Amino acid sequence: MAYQQQSEEEVAELQKLSNEYEPEVTGPLVGQREPSTAISTEYASADPVFQAKTAALPQKYSHYRAVRGDGRCGWRSIAYGYFESLIHLGDSNKFLEEEARLRSLSNVLNEAGYDALLYEDFADEMFELMRKVHNALPAGEAETVLHEAFNDEGLQNYTITYLKTLTSAWMKTRQADYAPWLLHQTVPQYCDAQVMPIGAEIDNVSLSALKDVFLSTAGIALEVLYLDRTEGEEVNMHRFDPVNYHGGVTIGTIRLLYRPGHYDILYKVEDFPQPPPPMQTYLQYGSHVDDDPAGEVGCPDFMALIPGMSYVNPHQAWMSNSSYGNDFFATSAPVQQCLPPVQTPAPQAQPQIQPQPVYASPATPTHLVAPPMQMPHEMVIRSVPSHANHGHNGFQHQLSGPFRPSAWELEDGFVQATSQVPFQTSIFRNSHFNTAHFLNPDFQPEEWRPEDESHDDHHAYGISRIPTAIEATLENTKSID
Repeated sequence: MAYQQQSEEEVAELQKLSNEYEPEVTGPLVGQREPSTAISTEYASADPVFQAKTAALPQKYSHYRAVRGDGRCGWRSIAYGYFESLIHLGDSNKFLEEEARLRSLSNVLNEAGYDALLYEDFADEMFELMRKVHNALPAGEAETVLHEAFNDEGLQNYTITYLKTLTSAWMKTRQADYAPWLLHQTVPQYCDAQVMPIGAEIDNVSLSALKDVFLSTAGIALEVLYLDRTEGEEVNMHRFDPVNYHGGVTIGTIRLLYRPGHYDILYKVEDFPQPPPPMQTYLQYGSHVDDDPAGEVGCPDFMALIPGMSYVNPHQAWMSNSSYGNDFFATSAPVQQCLPPVQTPAPQAQPQIQPQPVYASPATPTHLVAPPMQMPHEMVIRSVPSHANHGHNGFQHQLSGPFRPSAWELEDGFVQATSQVPFQTSIFRNSHFNTAHFLNPDFQPEEWRPEDESHDDHHAYGISRIPTAIEATLENTKSID
């Protein structure tokens, strides 16, 4: 009843206000990339047709990016997808190529009647953004720079205006290609009314023109997926490939999800740049376990635990001239076993110990030290005869220390000397292993004899006599007195 009392003028005014009403749009101009399952959740309680189509959407398109629906979402989505395609391509030279191509289109703008003073500022902002993204590409920050730029409303307005001017100029210079798609309008009238206004949405004709001048010539394909009430359980997809441009080669694809009056950006898994493969590390190890019967030999157990330190079966690297360097004392005489055979009962089989494999490092040394031509001391070295008996007491005495066997053996009675030690260093002289040290269980102080000064045995080894610690103490006491 209240509606019937209103005049026609009031009803017309209400209709005008309703047509001009625009809801307040909030949120970022370009949002972050999100899983496409969020769209399925949004339409979970909607029409069954939308439920079925949005439920199947994540099976092919893993992510989406929301764009603010302020009437320029279509222009903004295509511009953002264009930069993303260049980033995912990863070729810095493509940015330079694209800037040169877009600059060459100034001839099209001039031919369409646009003054350079009107579009140069918008074009410069577009090229400046392209250079910023190009410079951030090596550091991996190109997507961050792009996202921040498109959320700057002033900067993205310059970019959208440049694309609108470029689309309008392309249509005006090729009117025969687009005039059949316009009803009761010429191409210049359509551009002035449907393309150039700030809040004008992109439609099929302007989308086709923008694809021809901006995307196809760059080798970028365009897919538009329509979410509507048409039959089917999946969204309807229309793809535009750069068939007549760029040699038909596609360097990237922009995917747009169209819902009545709004565009968002869709992504597949292959749209994301693949991370570099992990570096493979190869480890070499040996599975051989050393099991030496050290208890039967009478040597310390800890020596047998070290790989290669076996008294029963010497490591092959000890006798090889090519394993770890040259053997300075190699002879043609074969190296004999350093132990008498172990007596075992007849029924029990003697275990056979296999030689251990040698793992040599593949890296070659960068510097080889030549062997000395002359020993620093005139040491008399005699090889062990092949018929030598290794079971004598002198050799058993040598095995009592933590030293591995050698192919060379000192003369009998050489190690049994207690009062005179031919080889004596400062470290050994001050340790308790020295029999002249007071902590040695067999402590025996050295006695100085004048005839020892000219003894030939000391000079045979090139070692002069070193005073003992007791003699040094007596000398110090005399000097104090």
